[in-house]
This record gives sequence, structure tokens and C-alpha cells, in this order.
Amino acid sequence: MGRGSGRLGGAGSRVAGVSGRVHEWVDRQDPDSPSGVAIGAWRRYRAVDGPLQSALLSLYVLVAVLPALLVMEEYLDPHPNALASHLVHHFGLNAASGSLIRGVLAEGRAHELGSALLAIAGALFFGLGFGRVLQLVHTRAWQLPLPTRQTDQALYAAVLLGLYGLILLLLVQLTELKGSPSWVGSVLAIGWVALLVLFFTWAPWLLTHKLISRRDLLPAAALTGLGLVLLMIISRYVMQYWVDLYARDYGGFGVVLAIYFWLAFSSAVIVWAASLSPALAERRNIRRRSTTSTVHR
Repeated sequence: MGRGSGRLGGAGSRVAGVSGRVHEWVDRQDPDSPSGVAIGAWRRYRAVDGPLQSALLSLYVLVAVLPALLVMEEYLDPHPNALASHLVHHFGLNAASGSLIRGVLAEGRAHELGSALLAIAGALFFGLGFGRVLQLVHTRAWQLPLPTRQTDQALYAAVLLGLYGLILLLLVQLTELKGSPSWVGSVLAIGWVALLVLFFTWAPWLLTHKLISRRDLLPAAALTGLGLVLLMIISRYVMQYWVDLYARDYGGFGVVLAIYFWLAFSSAVIVWAASLSPALAERRNIRRRSTTSTVHR
């Protein structure tokens, strides 16, 4: 018994020693070094409670944005199940997975008004949370004392409308450019990166009451745009296996899970980039001060 206790105590001491050396190494890193930037971003990611905020963003998109997407597609394309058919064709899903997608995303033509009202209700009750989470992530990452204002609801609505505009543009692209040459998709991918960079520069700048400069937000917006477009490209090759992974055991509900967790990847990109932005701005300020002091000498 005493020998076992001694071994445990020795193991605990070694673990404590390793942990102490790791903390010392972390504290020695300069904020303007690559490792210092990575450590700063990780600390901010923990400060914003990154996994929780990513899950919330995914949930708000699933329950508020996806119904609106279905309603938009109903009015853009007169054919039933048009959105599901576009997804099946775009991702090259097999017959079994395609059938499940159509079952989950089926669009009824008889209740267009009812589905539109449900989408509006979802936007009012849940969609505004998308802007709220974006605001919370950036204020915590930048450590801003931002009090809640009555006008914030209008800001959340403006960001949600901007998001709906991007989705509408994507649906128009899928509808009008179906069957286009592959080079068209490559050109459009560059355009989507630019649009997403604009959106993720404008939205946090607006939601934080313009306390963060657009110059400081631009690097994170660029990373977000590149990351989201890269996920869109990757999805064309892996979505078949991704949907099958969940649908094999859970059927139609597995399709919903597959969609949700793929949205979670996109949300994680948004939160990670927002956490990295202050660390990059700190490095830039340190280098600017160093350059200025060198010139004055």
C-alpha cells in the first residue's frame, strides 16, 4: 500500500513538474511571435467560451435560417423539392442519401403562406440570436465593456438581413448557373470569399458599436471567408460519406444531425477567427511601436 502511494505521489510530482515547465514556456513567449499569437488566440477562445458559442451559432442557423432558405427556394423555383434536388446533384449523393435529404427538406406548395409565417416567426424568436452571439464573441475576445442597448435589437436584425441576402444570392446562383462549366465555380468561389470578407468585417464592426476598427477586423474576416469557402469546396467531396455516417443509424434524423454538425464546423471557423483577431492586432501594434522607436533613435 505504501509503495503504491509512493508511486502515485512520484507520478503526481512529475506531472506537476511538466505542467510547471509548460506554463513557464507559455509565459516566456513574446506576443509578437507566432507561438505568442497562437497562445493569445487560444486564451481568447477560452474567454469567449468558444465551443458553446459555436454550438449556439449552429443552432440559430438551423432553426431560423434553414426554414427561411426553404421559403426562398419555394418562390425562386416552382418545382417541388427543388432545394433538395440541388443539394443531391451538387454533392453527388447516392439514391439512399438523396431520398433521405428529399424527405427532410421536402417543400410543400400548398402551404407557402404558412411556411413563410413560420420562417418569419423563427427569425424573430431565434434568428436575432445570431447577431447577439457574434456581438458577444467579439466583445469578449477584445475585452470590451459593451453595455446592452435597446438599439441592439435593430443591429441584430440588420445582420440577420445581411445573412439572408447572402443566402438568397447563393440560391440564385444554384438556380441560374446549374450545369455551368467548372471554371465558373472557381471564379464564383473567389467572389464568395470577397463577399464573406465584407460581411464579417461589417457585421462585428456594427455590432460592437464601431469600437473596433475595420482594419483590425479585416484579418479575421479574411480567415473566415477563406475558411467558409474552403469548407464549401471540401463538402462537395465528403458530404456523401458525412450524410451516410449519420443516416445509416438515425435515418432522417441523422440527416438533420449531419447538417447541424457541418454547420458547427462553419461556426467554429467564425469563432476561431474572431479569437485570433485581437492577437494579430496586438502583434501589429507591438511591431509598429518597435518600428517607431527605432526611427526616433
